[in-house]
Amino acid sequence: MNQKDGLRPVQITLNGINQKGFFHRFVYMMQGGNSETKVLVELEDGKLRYFDPYFVQFMDRIDALDSIKKKDNCQK
Repeated sequence: MNQKDGLRPVQITLNGINQKGFFHRFVYMMQGGNSETKVLVELEDGKLRYFDPYFVQFMDRIDALDSIKKKDNCQK
């Protein structure tokens, strides 16, 4: 999955099912008198959905961490 107009690619893992999409923003909602943080994600089919942050992983961060690990291993 490529970058879409500067949006960060994400993977959502929920109930053992992985979906890919693009991060739009964090959204703060009131639920029963408490503030909850949600992540607004555009899925591959173009639908927008809210997810709990726990289930969302930024895919570009994984690529960056992998490249750092490779550099560290080469320097040893």
